[in-house]
Amino acid sequence: MTNYKIKKPILSVYMPVFNAAPYLSESIESILNQTLANFEFIIIDDHSTDNSWKIIKFYARRDPRIRIYRNRLNLGVSINSNIAISMARCKYLARMDADDISTSDRLEKQYKFLKSNPNTVIVGAQCTIINQKDQVIGFKNFPISSASINDMLFWAVPVQQGYMMINRSLLPKNFTWYSASKTSAEEVDLYFRLSEYGLFANLKDNLYFYRQVDNSLSRINPKKTFYLTLQSRLTAIKTGFQPSPKAILINLAQIVVITLLPSSLIYSLWYFVRGISKNQSASQIGTFVRSQV
Repeated sequence: MTNYKIKKPILSVYMPVFNAAPYLSESIESILNQTLANFEFIIIDDHSTDNSWKIIKFYARRDPRIRIYRNRLNLGVSINSNIAISMARCKYLARMDADDISTSDRLEKQYKFLKSNPNTVIVGAQCTIINQKDQVIGFKNFPISSASINDMLFWAVPVQQGYMMINRSLLPKNFTWYSASKTSAEEVDLYFRLSEYGLFANLKDNLYFYRQVDNSLSRINPKKTFYLTLQSRLTAIKTGFQPSPKAILINLAQIVVITLLPSSLIYSLWYFVRGISKNQSASQIGTFVRSQV
C-alpha cells in the first residue's frame, strides 16, 4: 500500500476503460503522480476482454484514492462514463482517457483555473499527439478565448475530452451527461449542453499526451463519427444554439467533402483543415514525456 494519507478529496477524476491494457499502467500512473494529490480516482472497466481489469485491481490495492468497478456486460463508452460520473463525490470533475498521459501538473493547473474563474464550466488545455509506439507525431492546439471556443463548437471539438475538467456546481442536479445512443463523438452532445451553464476555456499550457490509436471507433469509421457529430449540431440549433455564419459554411463544406471522399482520405484532410501540426521526425518521447508527467 502507498503511504499516501487519505484526506477529503477536492476533485474527482474518472477513467472509463475498455481493452486499454497496453497503455493503461502509464495512464493511471500519470494521475497518481500529480502535484495535486488530494483527489479520488474512479476507474470503471467496461467488461474488457484483455488484461485491463487485472491492471486496475493491481493499482487499486496499492492506492486508497482509487475506487473501481467492473460492468457485467460491455455497455459502451457513454453509459460507462455516466456510471463513473454517478460515483463522483466532488464539485470538480476531471476526465482521463485510459490510453493517454497527463503531465504531472495538469490537475493542479486546471483546478486553480476553475477556482479563479467561477463562471467557467469546463477547461481544457493544449496537447501533444503520440502514436502507439510512444512517438511524438504532432501537436493539437485549441483556442484560448471563450468566444473562439464557442465558435469552434459548431464545426470542431474545441476542448479535448480526455483531459477536460468541469465545475459541476454550475450544473443542475438533473443534468444529462452522455447520451446512451452515442457510440462515438459522444462529447459533442455533452459540450452543447454544458455551454448553456457557463464559459469554456483552454489553458495555454501543454498538459496532455493524446494517443492516436489505429483501432479507435472514430478512425475505423470517420463517416459515422461525422454524421453522429452533425446530428448533435442540428439538435443544438433546435434547442437554441446560434452558430456563426462561418461555422455554418464550414459545416456545409464538411458535409460535401465527407460524403464524396473515401474514408481513407478523410483523416488526412481533417488534420489539414483543423490545423494540427505534424512532427515529421517522430522522435521517441522517452525522457521527454517523463520529464513532464
